[in-house]
Amino acid sequence: MKRILILASNPKGTSVLDLDREIRDIREGLRRSQNRDQFDIEVRGAVRPIDLRRAMLEVQPQIVHFCGHGSGEGGLVLEDDRGNEKFVDNDALSQLFKQFSDNLECILLNACYSEVQANALIQHINYVIGMSREIGDEAAIAFSIGFYDSVGAGRTVEVAYKLGCNAIALELSSSSPQSRKLIPIQSPEDRQTPISPDHLIPVLKKKENLNVIVASASPSVSIKKSQLEPLIGHSDWIRSLAFSPDSKTILSSSNDKTVRLWDIETGQLLHLLTGHRDRVKGVGISPDGKLLLSCSADGSVKAWDKNQLTAKKTGDCRYTIRASSKPITLVHSLPVNPNSQHPIFATGAEHGKVSLWRLDTGEWVRTFQAHSSPVISLSFSPDGKVLVSGSVNSTIKVWQLNDNSHQPIHIIPHAYMSEVLSLAISPDGQTLVSGGADRTIKLWDLTTGMENIPHILEGHAGRVWCVAISPDGTKIASSSADYTVKIWDLKTGKILQTLTGHLGEVRAVAFSPNGNLLASGGDDLEIRLWQVQATDAA
Repeated sequence: MKRILILASNPKGTSVLDLDREIRDIREGLRRSQNRDQFDIEVRGAVRPIDLRRAMLEVQPQIVHFCGHGSGEGGLVLEDDRGNEKFVDNDALSQLFKQFSDNLECILLNACYSEVQANALIQHINYVIGMSREIGDEAAIAFSIGFYDSVGAGRTVEVAYKLGCNAIALELSSSSPQSRKLIPIQSPEDRQTPISPDHLIPVLKKKENLNVIVASASPSVSIKKSQLEPLIGHSDWIRSLAFSPDSKTILSSSNDKTVRLWDIETGQLLHLLTGHRDRVKGVGISPDGKLLLSCSADGSVKAWDKNQLTAKKTGDCRYTIRASSKPITLVHSLPVNPNSQHPIFATGAEHGKVSLWRLDTGEWVRTFQAHSSPVISLSFSPDGKVLVSGSVNSTIKVWQLNDNSHQPIHIIPHAYMSEVLSLAISPDGQTLVSGGADRTIKLWDLTTGMENIPHILEGHAGRVWCVAISPDGTKIASSSADYTVKIWDLKTGKILQTLTGHLGEVRAVAFSPNGNLLASGGDDLEIRLWQVQATDAA
């Protein structure tokens, strides 16, 4: 098995590159190849220097593919902790890859002016491909397709390089104006004139005395991809996922303004729910599984009777409510109280208010001013007596629902450097887990509002968009802008497994109620299903 590690970086403030398309086309080319079973692709997005080292240790690849910006002598452009550009010193980069030269066969630097790095790396690696000048998005993608189509067909690196160059010549008369050098998004340089085809020729460096490559064993896994195929049908980002109580179906929402209900066993679409006029940011299901809820960015919430839906028909909504005069900011779920004796759901809004609504009728129950900034995450405790809210201004608050007090019982100020993106509460109601924009996961004692031990879980290279806790209370799942899902031991905080395969940011993750499956979805428009198995440390 040959492992290919794709590293993507497009820091804030730099020109936007079509990296998702590049990664998708590489994967698709290898999937179609006659030797597809011989390749395993791992993707890491929003890569920081620390993530580069960790990915090399974890994946131990034979091929490394970097797609992003280059600055010549200034170094490759990765990201810092805030998502801004971070220049990597060429000597430091060379010394890093030297440590993996026994296993690493080829490095492809699909970034402008990366021949400088290629000259440094070729001391240690058999083949390094860099770009002598600027290279546009279209040319970079064309070269990648030609190169990996050839690799998938069993050709050597040298032949694959030649066919990659030929792909540029065949498909493009000039490069895209969006080049892979470090260009601010709004810079006038973005509107440069096309450069000549000579600038599009990548440069292949070959080590004088080639290393003998010995492939290492694959890392152990604790959660495996299900035999089921990905659920595909949405035409824009997937924003939220919710399993039915019987674990047989899953509800998804998307920026394509639709809600879809899927049969997990067959992978078939059961119902396509339409009617929202803006992107659908969250979904939820009633405890008895009979009512499907969806909330849109325009402030509306729709409730659908599952039993009245016919195959692939929308049916009639039980009700539609205007939850807020301001946009709804809730990102990952429409939280429904799991206590059937108190059938309510909650919404958060741009003006910082939280509203409670009757689940069966959609009638308004009450509204309270929870935060001074937009409410971006909400979660009910398993007994339904507590609601936790998180805001854009980094604050978490804990609310008791059995009284009408508008004062929280706990306030956690400055929980993060910025947004509190997701919240989840353990089945025993003792531990609160939060995911933030600062790339960390944090654990809190829900009964006191104090920091739990362990407290901070680090390992993601991008925003932690969503967190979920397994039904047995032993594991945390997190999805991130770094294209991965990670599984953590809730008691120790250790990473049990990193799940890869998504070709874009992973915005939603959910455990099935029976604990057998984990679902994830995001910017690549696919819902992936993973089998939950033994938790061997990886």
